[in-house]
This record gives sequence, structure tokens and C-alpha cells, in this order.
Amino acid sequence: MPRRGITRSSTQIQCKNWWKNSAMAQTEDHALQRGREAFERHAWATAFEELHTCDADGLLSAEDLERLGEAARWSRHFEQVLDALERAAAAYESGGDRRSAARVAAKLTIEYHARQSDALAAGWFARARRLLEGEPRCGERGLVLLCMAQGMFIAGDERGALRASQEMVELGRELEDRDIEALGRLVMGHARLLGGEVTEGTALIDEAMASALGGGLELWTTGQIFCSTIFACRNRGDWGRAGEWSVASLRWCERHSLSGFAGLCRFHRAEVMRLRGDLRRAERDAREAADELLGAAPRWAAWALHELGEIRRRLGDLKGAVEAFRRSAELGFDPEPGLALLRLGEGKTNAALRAISSALTDASGPVREGRWLMLPAAVEIAIAAGDAELARAAAQELEDLAESLNTAAVRAAALVAGGRVALSESRMEDAVRDLRQGAHIWLGIGVPYEAAQARELLAGAYRDVGDPDAAELALAAARASFERMGADHDVRRIAALLSGPVAQIVVRTFMFTDIVGSARLVETLGDEQWEALLAWHDRTLRACFQRRGGEEIKHEGDGFFVAFAEPDKALDCARLIQRSLSDHRRDHGFAPGVRIGIHATEATDRGGDYSGRGVHATARIAAAAGAGEIIASRAVIEAAGPGFRAFDERSLELRGLEAPVVVATIDWSTV
Repeated sequence: MPRRGITRSSTQIQCKNWWKNSAMAQTEDHALQRGREAFERHAWATAFEELHTCDADGLLSAEDLERLGEAARWSRHFEQVLDALERAAAAYESGGDRRSAARVAAKLTIEYHARQSDALAAGWFARARRLLEGEPRCGERGLVLLCMAQGMFIAGDERGALRASQEMVELGRELEDRDIEALGRLVMGHARLLGGEVTEGTALIDEAMASALGGGLELWTTGQIFCSTIFACRNRGDWGRAGEWSVASLRWCERHSLSGFAGLCRFHRAEVMRLRGDLRRAERDAREAADELLGAAPRWAAWALHELGEIRRRLGDLKGAVEAFRRSAELGFDPEPGLALLRLGEGKTNAALRAISSALTDASGPVREGRWLMLPAAVEIAIAAGDAELARAAAQELEDLAESLNTAAVRAAALVAGGRVALSESRMEDAVRDLRQGAHIWLGIGVPYEAAQARELLAGAYRDVGDPDAAELALAAARASFERMGADHDVRRIAALLSGPVAQIVVRTFMFTDIVGSARLVETLGDEQWEALLAWHDRTLRACFQRRGGEEIKHEGDGFFVAFAEPDKALDCARLIQRSLSDHRRDHGFAPGVRIGIHATEATDRGGDYSGRGVHATARIAAAAGAGEIIASRAVIEAAGPGFRAFDERSLELRGLEAPVVVATIDWSTV
């Protein structure tokens, strides 16, 4: 007999298929349930894996797509965030849930802004507003207001940000929505700070932080409050509180497995570590923060890269600093004041001055709120470039901010800036007082790098008042601090000062020159023509120095500091300069107006680097001259002999000098 095969009825087959499909459905339902439960537990990696698997089978609702987008963010699947949220918004809208669609649109506005896609951010913001047209007052309206308020703050519109944030607080109270109310107080606090209402702004931000610490707020809200509070502390110079909150925020991120916020928190900690002098740890944190943020929020990664540049500049890694600043600029962040200070260190004084002057005009909210961080660099660069007006204005603004912000860091920065200006104006007693006090405050709050810088400046002031022992002690303390921090570039500079030539008192005739109205000329001519004019000016004056035996000591910006062995050589050189410029003006139609001051005096000579009260007196004499004028002290004129005609003898009261100096104008028309 033939063997019979096993046959099945159609009913049996249908039953088996039903059982199989039912088992698959149950498996898929279980995966979806596991994803939802993991989401609620903040097990972000598991939530993403389960929801992503279900999404591949097309099983996710609008709510689950939104969960998938959130889980993708917190588990660092940044490329999936936007896609999931965009599909969630579309699903909500097609299902008639306009409020939920608006909520997701507001989230996408924030996401695209962080990714520097401002056009897309504006589009999603407009969509969120449209979706809420005709809807009752709701929490989603609060998110739209948040986008408005933050945008206005970034643009520097504190009044608009204040109005929008006040509406948020009122809406949050009305709806008993603690998240919207807390976020409203947060933005309102920053708007108050931007408007100069420091006490009121600080109180509002503290109140928002109290809500976050009390629990009950959404994770995203709490993270926003943490980061924004640290930002406010930084901008007020309250580094102690900034440090405490940065540590607490990182612990909070780790507890909730929030990778996205961790980059911002790590960046803030890097800032604090830099201020505390732990430069190697700060460099590691800043580098890790930038890496974490590049995928999630390039706009904030740019800020972390700027911080990395600041740290490397202090470590003496100038090539690495330039690279970090360059990458920061490519991502849209203005790398100032760090890059300008780097250029100053390279001797590119004019480039540094242009950069810092441009940065000071930045009217955006984040920059204005933390303006005190920009002003010390402006003072330093302006002095190096010979822009006394800018230096004094920046120092005065910093002093005013120290009064209003009332924090030790801003007070120390203001004192050191004032000391720099006093040094440049030969007010040595004022310089010693301010620099010593500034260094003391910096040390008291644990900021060693800035304290060491102040001590280095203080050493120069001590030298000029005739106290070499105090100067050496201050330099040694500065070097020890730089060594502990690993600031090798600064260590080498201080070591050279300490081991330099033995100081000796000499008598020389000194000359200072500079172009009158150079800032106006730069604006009129433009950078390219100004650089060409400056190069011609430098060649012309250097040829005159060489012909009359002048020793060029320093060249900063458009000014020269020159020493001569004999007074008559200095006066003859000054006349030759003015005659050369006059001849060029006659033959070619234009030459810059140069003023010259000359003084014969004692000075401290350290291998060709001259310092002392007499040097500063010469600079002040030059500052009193006008374009095309030579002013010399009576000591120079009497020692030079009868070959020079002087007129308009008068007595000058010079800042920083107790006794006036008798000077006269030198006639150069008969050369």
C-alpha cells in the first residue's frame, strides 16, 4: 500500500495562523508596553530600543512617537529625535489634537534652534502659534511663550522678554501648571538682570530653582532651570554658587541618565575648574562637553569650544587654542575675548583692538548679561594699543558693574583693571593699592590664575615706585602659582623677568610718538588701507630713528617708545620726523598727524627695557601734544644747546606725578 501523507483541514490551518498572528501581536504589544514602562522609569536606552522596534512595524501612535523622540534625545540617538517628533506632530494634527501638535511643534522649535537651524526653528514656531489659534488658554500656550521670551532675551529685548515671561507666570498660576510658572520666573529673572535689576532678577531665578529642587517638575524643565541658574551665577560673577550648582546638576543628570543636559553641565563645570586653576581637568571637561554637545546642540557646543580655547590659552597651548576658537567661530560663536587676547600675545595689537571693540558692541542678551567678563580684556588690549579713552571707559564701566552686581569676582576684576589704567597713567601709588587689593580678593575666592596676573602687574608697579624687593617677591609668587596650574607659557615669561639683567639706574632721553585720531582714520580708510598707511608710517619713523641714533624700545599699535643717548639727537630726530611727514603731505596730499613728547630723565634699565617714573612722565608729555607738534621738557631743551628754537613754555600737571613739569613746543619748520 502506498504510504499516506498527513493532511490538515482548512480549519486546522486557519486556527494555526490565528494562533501565530495572535502570538506576534501579543509580542508586539508586550514590546510596546515594555517601551512605555521603560520610558516612565527613565530607562532611556531600553525605552528607545523597544519603541524603535515597534516603530519599524508601524505600531506607534502619536503619543508613542513623542515618547520615542524624547527617549532618543536622552539616550543620545540624536539623529532620531527630529524625525520622531516631526512624525508625532503630524500624527497629532491629522488626528485633530491641535494642542498636542502645538506642544511638539514648540519642542521642535527649541531643538532646531539648538542645532542652529534658525529658519526651521522659525517655521515650527509659526506652526505652533497657528495650531493654538482659537484654542483655550493651555499649557501649550506656555511653551510658545517660552520660545518667544527666550528669543527676545537672546536678541537683547529685555522688555519683550519680560512681558512674555510675565504672561507665562500668570498662565502657570491660572492653570496650576508648575512647569510653566517656574520657567516663566526663570526667563523673567534673566530679563530683570539684563535690565540692571540685579536683586529682583536674582530673586526670581532663585525662586525657580527652589521649585526645581522641590521636585514635581518635568525633567526637561528641571534641567533648563539648573543650566540657566548656573549661567546667571556666572554672569553675576558668583563663581562659588556656580561651582556648587554645576556639581549638583551633574549628579542630577547622572541620577536620571540624561546625556543631553550632561554636556551643558560639564561645560559649566569646566568654566569653574578653569577659574579654580585646575586647568588640566577643565580642559578634559570642556573637550568632553564639546563632544557631547556637537550631536545634540551645536549652538552650545560652540560655547564649550570657546571655553576650551580659553583653557588652552592659559596652558600655553596656543596652537590648540587657535583651533578651538576657530571651530567655535565656525559654529557661530564669537570667540571673544579669548581670541583677541591671543592675538595681543602674538603682538597683533591692532587686530586685537578691532576684535575687542567689535565684541563690545554685541547687544545680544547672553553677552550683555555677562558683560563684565569682556571688559578686563578690553582694558588690557586698549592700553597696549594706546587707546587711553577706551581703557578708561571700560575700567569705569567695570567699576560700575562691580557696584551693581556686588560680587567678589567682579570687584577684583574692576580693581585690577583700574590698576592697569593707573599704571598706564603713571599713578603708581594708585596702581599698587588697586592691584594689591585685587590680587588679595582673587586669592580669597580661590581664583589663582587671575591673582597671579595681578601680582605680575603689581611687580611692575613696585619697580616703578622704587621697591625692587617687593617686585621680586610678587613675581616669585606669580611664578609659583603659574607652575602649580601648569601655565607653562606664563612660567617662562616670569622666569625670564626674574633671571633677567641686573637693574641699573641710567640717564637717557626718551621719546614717545603716536598718530593722532587713529581710530577715526581706521574707520575712514578701512582695514586694508589703514594697514598700508601704518606700514608706511612705521618705515618712515624707523628710518629717522636710525639716522639719529635712536634705540627702539617698544612698538605698540601706531606708537613708538625710543631712547637716545643725547638730548640733541632726540630733538633732531623729532624735527626730522615732522619734516618728513610734512614733505609727504605736500607731495602726495596726505600723511598722518603725529605727536611727539621728549624728556631727559633717570630710568631703570634692565638690558634695554626701561621703566620708572621718568618714562611715564615722557608718555604723559607726548599725550599733551597735538598733531604735528613736538613737546619737550625744559631739561631736554637746556641740555641740547642753542641749536633748537622753543616757544610757548608752560607748566604741565601730569597725572601720577606730584610736581608739574615745565615744557615747551619745539619749532621744526626751519629744518
